[in-house]
Amino acid sequence: MTCLTNFNLSPVALSVLGLWAASALVLISVTRSHRFAGKPAFSLTFLAMLWWLFTVAIDFAVSGLDCKMAWSLAAWPGIALLPIAWAFFIFDYTMNPDRRSKRYRPVIYIVLPTLVSLVALTNGQTHLLYGQDTYLVENALHPYVVFDHGPLFYTIAAALYVFVLSSLGVLIYAYTKAAVSIRPFLIVLLIISAAPLTANFTYIVWGFTFFGFDPTPFMFALALIAFSWLLINNTVMDTGAQGRGLIFYATSDPVLICDSDFRFTGANAAANDVFGNRLPRPGESMRDIRVLSPVFDELAETCEFHNSDPVTLGDRIFEPRTLPIESPIRTKKNLLGWAISLVDVTERERSAQALREALMRAEAANHAKSQFIAMISHELRTPMTSVKGGLDLALNGFPDEPSEPIRKLLNIAQRNSKRMLKLIDDVLDLQKLDLNTLKLHPVDLDIDELLSALAEDYATQAQKAQITLTIPAEKLRAQVHVDPHRVRQVIGNVISNAIKFSPPDTKVELSARRIGGHVRLSVKDTGIGIPEGAEERVFNRFEQVESDRSPELGGSGLGMHISKVLIERLGGAISYDSELGKGTVFHVDLPLATREDSAAKLAAAPA
Repeated sequence: MTCLTNFNLSPVALSVLGLWAASALVLISVTRSHRFAGKPAFSLTFLAMLWWLFTVAIDFAVSGLDCKMAWSLAAWPGIALLPIAWAFFIFDYTMNPDRRSKRYRPVIYIVLPTLVSLVALTNGQTHLLYGQDTYLVENALHPYVVFDHGPLFYTIAAALYVFVLSSLGVLIYAYTKAAVSIRPFLIVLLIISAAPLTANFTYIVWGFTFFGFDPTPFMFALALIAFSWLLINNTVMDTGAQGRGLIFYATSDPVLICDSDFRFTGANAAANDVFGNRLPRPGESMRDIRVLSPVFDELAETCEFHNSDPVTLGDRIFEPRTLPIESPIRTKKNLLGWAISLVDVTERERSAQALREALMRAEAANHAKSQFIAMISHELRTPMTSVKGGLDLALNGFPDEPSEPIRKLLNIAQRNSKRMLKLIDDVLDLQKLDLNTLKLHPVDLDIDELLSALAEDYATQAQKAQITLTIPAEKLRAQVHVDPHRVRQVIGNVISNAIKFSPPDTKVELSARRIGGHVRLSVKDTGIGIPEGAEERVFNRFEQVESDRSPELGGSGLGMHISKVLIERLGGAISYDSELGKGTVFHVDLPLATREDSAAKLAAAPA
């Protein structure tokens, strides 16, 4: 027990205790006030050094070979842990590895120092660490021990050298990958790491001592204090400082800084004003800020953030934006943390909301207008149908023929009533399409029967215009899935236009062929053609392609627009090829019926 009570606090022992106290204060200051990569390993290194330095101070204060040997052996857990933790700190500090690469470290931290401690505890029986030739030098100022280093001493020293040399290797690699601005800092860090190794090497090889003691713990203490000073005064590797340097002073919007594991590092004044006491303490997780949970989730999954949905805090609206804080040393994992800025978009969002409300009111007004036009058109259709019926009866329903002047007037009235009914029908269809109230009833339809029916429907119009309307003699034997009434309306409109714009004694040809999952029905004429680049005018509402015959032929400019919308809603398409002065071919693509239904119906059809 005398080794724990009889202390002679000589000036040297007091100096070592002073160095120990200064080192402890530095450790407390750095760990409480700074966040940096590798902080846990750095703290463990400091604690191991403090234990080693403490045993040296007690060694200076006690007397007798046995007590000095006991405290020298007690130092070995710290001696073993110190280079291991320092190597891992250098790796973390420069390479910024992910968590998976750190999962086995606790085993290394515990197993290797424990094995070394067992060797030290059993040295009295084995003498493998310090041999029996160890002796005490009685110096007038302070006695010290000259150790007889056993085989395990050199084995353990060699193993620990591996960790120290690996840390130097990592620093050299980091230097080659680092930005020019950080290389001087890494050189200083390399010197700090090499100094204790050099001191220990001179002690083992040449017996260099400090007042008879191994100089390594003193060099490690000075090195760690020097590095702590660098850490406090140099911000190139400090996560919070890097983030603040990027955007803290460039914006008045709230800015939050976190490390790569989303632990809170710092915030600017605007963020403190917005979040108040909801901000976590430094080192605590920021995931508890629920309004920012989507940001953290996406960053954790993809290391990118593309979601621009605004968030509401109080009476303000913000758009989150993220900026990665990268290490100046280029490694596989350069990420130190994130700077999350909240851009105030309150006025923009309020303006956008006002625009959305105005658009809704405009759409409501347009909807009301469409309903009004549909109602008026419907109300006009009923009397116009009666007028047309009366004119048909006047022309064809009486045994006595009307006089020629009266017949001429009745024919003019009949033609105009048909035009009015066609216009009213087009307006009604257009309004139904705009209001999305037009009901379609697709069924399977034989394309050959459709062509024959269309040829019959428009034979009279073609005959009056002295046009020959033809259909292919060879049957296609295919079925399409369409609304029969609406597809006849669309193709009929194309055929009617082809007849109207073709000169007398020419042909309008109908044909059909398969193209992929569609049947292409084509209507070819030899009329005036359509100018190049007129597609929008052909298919826009209330527009027509101008020609010499436009005033003569009339039309509302709705037919082709309605045809395009109808055929697209049926799953088809309409297009054309034209050459001015030579004619036009309109193509209407209709979706084929399902293979099973089509095959069954074609098999049942007569040959």
